[in-house]
Amino acid sequence: MILLLCGASAFALGPLTDAVNRLSQVGEFAFGGVGMAGQTSKGEIDFRLILSQPTPVALAALEKLYVSGNPQAKSYALFGMWKKKPGRFKELLVSAEASTAKVDVMRGCIITHESLRDVAVQIDKGDWDVWFKNSH
Repeated sequence: MILLLCGASAFALGPLTDAVNRLSQVGEFAFGGVGMAGQTSKGEIDFRLILSQPTPVALAALEKLYVSGNPQAKSYALFGMWKKKPGRFKELLVSAEASTAKVDVMRGCIITHESLRDVAVQIDKGDWDVWFKNSH
């Protein structure tokens, strides 16, 4: 029985690890229908997989994304922390506000290049929650 449970846990970590790896190099920070077909972005799909995990697992994945991911991944990590652990989000917000990194952001068919600082402030104000809630 224990072996069966351990095997199930290891199996669940494979898709999560894959999602974290993909999201760490994602091309755009996006929620809702994007592109000409208005599809859910691959980044949002991976982000939702991470958020669906038990809170400690999701938080660990978000921390990893913030430390080692590109600016788009950091944006997803910030938004995840905003939703899951607001106190930690506020701590990360300080470093994000000091960042000069640029984020490729996609809203609908439009791609913009925004500072991580601006994206973090938008997250803090709840602007991205509207896009997140209206997707899927």
